[in-house]
Amino acid sequence: MTRQPLCALIALSLLGTGAAAQEAAAPAALDTLLSRFSDDPDRFTHTDGAALYRTTCQACHMEDGHGAEGAGAHPPLADNPKMRSKHFLAGVILTGYHAMPRFGHLMSDEQVAAVTNYVRSNFGHDYPDTISAAEVASLRPPEDE
Repeated sequence: MTRQPLCALIALSLLGTGAAAQEAAAPAALDTLLSRFSDDPDRFTHTDGAALYRTTCQACHMEDGHGAEGAGAHPPLADNPKMRSKHFLAGVILTGYHAMPRFGHLMSDEQVAAVTNYVRSNFGHDYPDTISAAEVASLRPPEDE
């Protein structure tokens, strides 16, 4: 075998090894991330809306709520008319929406209400109606109960 095909074969085998290692490391990385915010790796423990936003939403929607464009589009929460509906936002948090993953299985009704109310009272919003944990519970899909 000549040098060029041999180098290509070695490079491809190393790439495959790296991908397998990354796939194996992904669940451990998620567990490590969740452990920074929760004693239970399957749930968040913050109860304050601002803290939940920082640890759960800010990575995609940015600190100022203006979202981001790049590898994927992360819609802005700031000045977004869809935030008028407390039920829409809570439902999106619970079940996900397009590329946004669901968080219903990671948050209690109280936590979803807290982060919903935080978003709806910040980022250029000042909606007087808040959502309660009981309202969130009524929106929660059966598989998350």
